[in-house]
Parts: sequence; structure tokens; C-alpha cells
Amino acid sequence: MKFDDIFTYLGEYGRYSKLLSLSVCSLIISNAFFNICTVFINGSMDHHCKLAETANCSDVDGDECWKANLSMSLPPDDEGTLFINETQCRIYTSNENETELTDCEHGWTYDRSQYKSTIVSEFDLVCDDSYKSSLAASLYLAGFFFGSIIFGFMCDYYGRKRTIFVALAVTLLAGLMSGLASSYWLFAISRFLIGIANIGLFCSIFTYVTELVGPSRRAMIATIANLYWCLGYMLTAVIGYFIRSYRTLLVASSIAMSPLLLLYFLIPESARWLLVKKKTDEAKLILQRIAKGNNDGNLPDEIFENLEVDTESKATRKTNPLDIIRYRSMRFKTINITYSWFAINLVYYGLTYGVEGLNVDVYLGTFLGGLTEMFAYLFTWFFIQKVGRRLTLGGTLVAGGSGCLVNLWIPSSFVELRTTTAMIGKFFITSAFAIVYVYTVELFPTDIRTIGLGFCSFWSRVAGVLAPQILFLQKLWTPLPLVAFSLTSVSAGLLALLLPETLNVPLPQTIEEAEMITRRTTKRSSGSFHDIGLQPVKS
Repeated sequence: MKFDDIFTYLGEYGRYSKLLSLSVCSLIISNAFFNICTVFINGSMDHHCKLAETANCSDVDGDECWKANLSMSLPPDDEGTLFINETQCRIYTSNENETELTDCEHGWTYDRSQYKSTIVSEFDLVCDDSYKSSLAASLYLAGFFFGSIIFGFMCDYYGRKRTIFVALAVTLLAGLMSGLASSYWLFAISRFLIGIANIGLFCSIFTYVTELVGPSRRAMIATIANLYWCLGYMLTAVIGYFIRSYRTLLVASSIAMSPLLLLYFLIPESARWLLVKKKTDEAKLILQRIAKGNNDGNLPDEIFENLEVDTESKATRKTNPLDIIRYRSMRFKTINITYSWFAINLVYYGLTYGVEGLNVDVYLGTFLGGLTEMFAYLFTWFFIQKVGRRLTLGGTLVAGGSGCLVNLWIPSSFVELRTTTAMIGKFFITSAFAIVYVYTVELFPTDIRTIGLGFCSFWSRVAGVLAPQILFLQKLWTPLPLVAFSLTSVSAGLLALLLPETLNVPLPQTIEEAEMITRRTTKRSSGSFHDIGLQPVKS
């Protein structure tokens, strides 16, 4: 008996499964916060040089200090240096009746009308050091490289549950550390650690809840997980609106989320993972608990016997991480879906972290971004069930890239129209983001599923690291970010159309099953699911 057949007895999404999935998905709120808060903690602040007589202005005197310095004669920006604004980074000084243009020898004063403090004002990341703000964002996303691999291995070798809570604990501790950091580099290191743990947290949660439900409910549970992300996204905008100091924002939020760690004592391990690891007795207890909680019933003993035989018959060899690229069909799927991840991350983080460039209120823009994603996930839930994974992924990538291209031709003075087209692009890219997770889970077999998910996520983080730098390079050529986003997204969408369809196909347990599914779904005219030993699943 295939594992997915057991949901006939368990129920595909009963009472207990709902409780478990919603409890675990609630952890994604913290995941979203530590990602989206980058917009606020890295927020840019208008600035200019301090006068000698106001050099001792403190943060408490922020507005008064800012207004006093505005009255001085500031040099015009000669646009001779691409990354330096003379008005913000130079000052006229008098020396023996001569006026000279010099650097800000007394430091800078900042406009605190929007933010009380960000890392820009705290560590003076302006002028020659302005690149350090985008570098901090890139370091956070660079952490995804290592987190994808480290926690991918942990999830497959040490279990889904244990990995989830290790990742959550590291995220909260590093979040507290970043809020208390006394130097820029300590802050950057702590954000790097958050990036490592945060992606591990999301991938582990997603794998856990996907394995918890039956085949016809996988798209739904993916949507629920992503709706929790949207909730965290919008809550971050609300919390950021009321807490304008980045230190208070990080410290208070890290402490407030710590009770989530108590969920460790309330949720079980993934029964599917336990069976693959031959921990049959533990899997039996958990499956019986789920059956009792879902429909007040018990599972017949013969089910476990069949599951034991099925699991052992497939475990004829040990899996290897290189299996994701060892075989031709699996190699093609891995490379193709990885490029989709790359394109999605590049455009997603480019549009998310580039909200200040839309000339709208940053809190409103962030909140609207989360709301747009919520509608995108609901849209995705419907379409991937009706149209399938392949066509929906390809279509949303092409549509998202086209939205970025349209924005190139809209004048910057048309703020509302530019915001609307950007949100349309974000809508489709978010839809692609939702699809690619569930699609990837369905393409890889159980024994290397999280390794495969981690591998795709690992290489996609190249795009995440590049996105803030591409946004920074718009000072060289304004259309550069949108051109890069558009071309990458459209090309990935066209390539995604070559992947096999996985709609209503049982999750493969082994590489052999994954290979057979590929052959079956790419040759629709012959045979049936029964021809390859797989049972069809009714939607």
C-alpha cells in the first residue's frame, strides 16, 4: 500500500490534522516578520552635514537639530559622482576668508519625521558608506544559501519537528542579537544568522504540513501556509508603523514571539518521515493518534503491515544528495525548477525591498504588498487545481515579468499607475512563489524531498543576494532593475512549460517512482496510473 492510500482511513484533512497544520503554520508569522522588517530597519533617511555649533545634537534633539542645519548653505549636487549626493555629503567651510567644500567632519543629522532610527542613522550608512545598507540586506539573503543546505539535511536526517524548532530558536536569538548590536558588522552577522535559520524554518514547516495531508489537499495546505505569511507581512507593516525605532522593533518582537517555542511539546513528528527512516513503531502511534483525532477511529493492523512491506521494499539502497542530479530526468527537473526559483526570488525581493522607489508611504506600500500576496495565493489555490502546476507556473512567471516591463514606460510622475502595475507584477510573482513550493515538493521523492527543496532554494538565493544590489545600481541606469527582472521572469516561465505535470499524482516515495511519474506525465497518450503502479487520486 502506498502511503497516500492511508488517507482513505485517516481522512485527508480532519479535525486533528487541521489543528496540527494551523499550529505549525502560525510559526510562519515570525518567519515573515524577520524577512519583511528589512524594509524598515534598513529604511533610508534624508540627511546632510552637521554644523560645528550643532555637532553635539543627540537623537532626542532630532527634529530641532535637523531644522537648524537646514538653514545653512548647502552645496548643490553637481552629479559628478554617481553614488554621492553633494548636498547630503559635503559642506561649505570657511578657512582664512576662503570657502571650501569638505566632507562632513562633524557627522550628519537626519530627518526623523518618518523613522526614529534605522541602521542608516545608527551606523551612519550614508555617502561613502551608503552601500552598507544594501549589503546588510544581501547578507541576510545570503544566509539563505547556507540555511537551505544545513536545515535541508537536518530535516531529512533528524526529522521535520526537531528542525522546525531549532530554526525558530536560532531566528529569535539572532533577532534579539541584531536589535542589541553595538556595531554595524555585529548587526550584519546577526542578520546573516537570521537568514540561515529563517529559510530553514520555512522549508521545514512547508515540508511538514505538506506531508500531513492527502494528495488532493496539498494545494490547499500550501495556500494556508502562504496566507499565514501574508498575515505576518501585513502585521509587520502595522507593527513598524507604531514602533519607529529599529532596535525596539527587533528586541520587542523577538521576545514577544518566544512563546511559540512551546509548540514543540504539542506537535508530533511527520509519520511519513518516520516510515522512510524505518521508525515504524513511532509512526504507528502517530498515525493512530491522527486517526482518532480526525474521525474517532482506529487504523486496522493490516494497514501497518502493508506500509511496512512497502517501505522496506523501496529501501533497497541508501539515498545520496547527488541523486537529485544523478539521473537524466531528475537532473532536468532539478535544473529547470531551480531556474524558476531564481527568477521568482529576483523579482519578488526586488519589488518587495524596492517599495520606497514607488514614491508611496512605505508602511502603506508594505501593507498593500502583503494584501496583494493574499489575493495572489487565493488565486493560485484555484488555478493550480483547475489548470495544473505546469501551466500556472509558466503563465504567472511570464505575466509577472511582463508587468515589470510595462512599468518601464510609465513616467515617474504617475505614482498611482506605477504602484498599480508594480502590485500587478507582484501579484503574479507571488502566485509563482506559491506554486513553486508545492510543485517542487511533488517533483522530488520522499527520501530526498527536503534535500531537493533545499537545493532549489540554495541556488535561488543567488537572486536574493543580487536583488538589493540591482536596486542599488539603478543610480547608474534607472530602468536596469525592471529590465533584469522582466527578462529573467519571462525566460523562466517559458522553460517551466517543459516540466511534467503533477496535479493529483501521489507523492513519490523513491527516485524510481519519481522517474516513472515523469515518463507517465510526459506521455499522456499511453497507459494509466495503474500501469506504473500508482493509484489515481480524485480531486
